[in-house]
Amino acid sequence: MILFLLFNACEEIEKGPMIKDDVAPSAIINPIVENTPGGAVISYTLPDETDLLYVVAEYELSNGESTESRSSIFINMIPIEGFGDTLTHQVTLFTVDRSENRSEPVTVDIKPLSPPVKVVQNTISITPDFGGVLFAWENPTNAPLVFIVLAKDSTGNLTSFETVYSGVTEGKYSLRGFDPVESEFGVLIRDKWNNYSDTIVQLVTPMFEYKLDKALFSNANFPGDTDMNGWEGRFEYAYDDDILTFNHSLAGTGWPQFFTIDLGVKAKLSRVNIIQRQEEDRFKYTHGNPRLFEVWGTDVVPQDSVMNTDEWYLLKECVAVRPTEEGGTADEDAQHLLDGDEFTFKLEDPPVRYVRFLVNETWGNTGFIHFAEIEFWGQEIKE
Repeated sequence: MILFLLFNACEEIEKGPMIKDDVAPSAIINPIVENTPGGAVISYTLPDETDLLYVVAEYELSNGESTESRSSIFINMIPIEGFGDTLTHQVTLFTVDRSENRSEPVTVDIKPLSPPVKVVQNTISITPDFGGVLFAWENPTNAPLVFIVLAKDSTGNLTSFETVYSGVTEGKYSLRGFDPVESEFGVLIRDKWNNYSDTIVQLVTPMFEYKLDKALFSNANFPGDTDMNGWEGRFEYAYDDDILTFNHSLAGTGWPQFFTIDLGVKAKLSRVNIIQRQEEDRFKYTHGNPRLFEVWGTDVVPQDSVMNTDEWYLLKECVAVRPTEEGGTADEDAQHLLDGDEFTFKLEDPPVRYVRFLVNETWGNTGFIHFAEIEFWGQEIKE
């Protein structure tokens, strides 16, 4: 019992350095500043000491908030981030040893390059889209940014309609659900340090579109089409408004594989959305979900199984994306999986009645393909 109490008492002793002293370490040597967007990278030489723990940099952000950055002794550089301007700022660096003693300060000046919110702001475009507007931008440093998308509400005030989180190199977002009437649309960009861009506002007239009625869709079943009723899949599950069902081809039919949907109407298409099979984690961004594919259209019943370009028109060459492969986050991956891969068509594309999906490669390099859901928007052409 006595031994047990002694053992517990020893366990409760506060953990800390084996040997404490009050001797301050030497400071860093030869600091060199490389200015970066919104900050800098400071490299240096560490003093020749055996008990150094880390280097800390202390500085005040553009908004007056004090912050710090730390770096291990195993690297000789420290990143400075969070500035929303290009003014000169002072950074104070200390070495810290295992007894938490600090060295004498070393002060350097940095002059950040234009911060990501400003860089991205200068690339923003707001253009008409079917049913709304398209926001597009470039983010060369893959900075994690928040895009606050603005539009006029029922009272005529410009207000926040959507909040988009993105860190991809080339981003875009469509805000839809608007009548084809000229109105103001805008965007405001924010980073994690609460630095803001200017508010960008533009007058835009959305183009008219509607979501095509899936109840009119059917299997065109043209010669040469791949059978999409394999395994537990069914052709019509690709347009039953249930993302937990799917179509499915069988392996061994070769590449490319293709199937054709009869839209039931002649339409000038504005966009298509493809949602992956996803009822289990093991199918997400893998298995038979299409990655490289083409969308073809025609307004006539083809005469044979050959992809005759006199009859078929190439609407879109598509590459499905995964946000984390473009600098995005796991949360963006999850949301993109639910939202789908959306592709827009050109205004000059002809109206079509039949749409063929020609798949060249799947995410899992499988011998088969499957879609969870396919959606179309556009304008019906009355004859």
